[in-house]
This record gives sequence, C-alpha cells and structure tokens, in this order.
Amino acid sequence: MMLSAADLAAYKRSQALARDVLKAIRAQIRPGATEASLGAACRKLMDEAGATAYWWYGTPAYILAGDALRASVEGDVYLPRDVPLRADDMVTIDLAPEVDGYWGDCARSYFLRNGELVDAQAAGAEQAEGMATEAALHALLRETAKPMMTFRELHSIIADELARRGYENLDFLGNFGHSIGGDVRRRAFMDAKCGERLDSVPLFTFEPHIARPRSTLAFKFEEVYLFDESDRLQIL
Repeated sequence: MMLSAADLAAYKRSQALARDVLKAIRAQIRPGATEASLGAACRKLMDEAGATAYWWYGTPAYILAGDALRASVEGDVYLPRDVPLRADDMVTIDLAPEVDGYWGDCARSYFLRNGELVDAQAAGAEQAEGMATEAALHALLRETAKPMMTFRELHSIIADELARRGYENLDFLGNFGHSIGGDVRRRAFMDAKCGERLDSVPLFTFEPHIARPRSTLAFKFEEVYLFDESDRLQIL
C-alpha cells in the first residue's frame, strides 16, 4: 500500500518529531530522574514541537528503567514509576506522538555510567552486545523483508535469528512490531499469527524488545519502515 506524497510527508514529520525529542531528552537522563519525570519532559518537548495527540491510548512516552527494563504492557495500563535513576542505570524510551492524525513511533535505549550518559560500548560488554544485536536484527529485516511476505513469515525469520543469538523476545504479545496509522486496536502485528502481507499496510514498526534469559538488562531500538517504489525496505 503506497502513500500519497502528502501523507508520506506528514508521517515523516511525526517520526522526525519523535527522533528529535529522543535526542533532546538525553540532557535530562541523569541520576535522580524517574520514569515519571522523563515522561513529563518528553511530553513537554513533543507538545512544543507540534504534537497534537498521543496515539498509544493517550500515553506519550513508554519509559522503562532499572528493574522494570523487562516489563511489557499495553498503553492503557502502563504507569510510569517515581523510582530515581542510579549512577549506572539503563533506561528505554518509546515515544508515540501524533500530529493531525499521523503517527510517529520511535524508541531508544540509554546508558548511565558513573552518573554520565555514555554509549553502549562504554557502558559494558553486555550493553554493547545487546545493542549490536538490535542493529543486526534491523539489518536482517532490511535484507529479508519483501512486500509479498506475511507478518507471520517475517516474524519467524527474526525469531529464529534472535534465538540463535541467545536472546528472548520480551513483548507481552510476542510481536516485533506493528502497522502504523488507523485504529490503534486494529493494528496488524508482526507476530506468529498474522497472515496479512507486509504491503497490506503503508508503514510498520520494527521494535525488538530483547534480553538475555535471566538478565536484568533489556534493549529496544525502534524505527518505522516502508517499501519504496522499487520494493526496497526503507526507514521512514
């Protein structure tokens, strides 16, 4: 399903808003910040940037930190905590802005070391490996996805690679992503059941929420993808 030029531009605007806020919020990720305070800061930044609503059941930001990194719930039951970040904590932030009906959806993982925000390599070996696995899964998606494939078929390929690398999928619905736009309750999910073709929707997310079994660390990196006129998968 191809978008009009106007619709594509509108979705790009919403996604750029999310990416920009995920960069700006870095300045506020420090010891003492909480899921709740970071969520409020993200909403303020998104409101100021032009967000008109928040499509994920009204939840602007899904933020997990500390011992909640492995949690997975729907937006209508999520509640951010007031537990302060510690000097060596990790946090994931997943934003869901909407601009005049067009969704953005983007997530990143962040790492503190001795109270300073650092990249995954500086945070530690497990952190570096987790983010390298995220990058490898996104690369596999871009190499493998074809318009005629079903969400179920693509899910199977990603799940096999994830297991081969020794990680598990933490999503409570067992999916790796979903369609963008329309009715939030009628999304097509990249799970083991969905037989819809990838090209049946104009856009879809890829957001593996992954961890080593029994590890307290969990990773997420999300982007929105679409097929171009040559049927090549591209980041929105």
